[in-house]
This record gives sequence, structure tokens and C-alpha cells, in this order.
Amino acid sequence: MTTTRPAPAAPAVSRALPWILLLLTVFGPISMDLYLPALPALTRELEATTSVAQLTVTACLLGLAAGQLLAGPVSDQHG
Repeated sequence: MTTTRPAPAAPAVSRALPWILLLLTVFGPISMDLYLPALPALTRELEATTSVAQLTVTACLLGLAAGQLLAGPVSDQHG
């Protein structure tokens, strides 16, 4: 008579990974949709030139690109 052992429970990370990847995917469009309308107010509040304030958009996009470089391989590995 053989006994069967129950399958091991999935680790919490593997269950949370799809939600983390979903949030990372949604973060880019939402950040731009919220950020761009606030750009004129940012320029006024910080008393900066328009070109300097627009550099913050570039910094935001570079951060999003770096996030994709990190999340992409993780997504490919865990598919």
C-alpha cells in the first residue's frame, strides 16, 4: 500500500508575484496621467523654468525604464 503525500503549499512570493507584476505594469501609465497635468503647478511652486520642470518627466521615464529592466527578467523567469 502506497501513501500519497499532500503537495507542498505554494510559497507566498509565487502567489503574490502576478499582483506585483500587475501593479508594476499599471504604474507607468498612471504616473504619467497624474504627473503631466501637475507640471505647470510644479513649475510655479518650485519657481523653476519650464525646461527644468520637464527634466523631471525625463527622470520619471528613466525610472520606469529601469523598473522594466528589473521586472522583465523576473516576469520571464516565472512566466
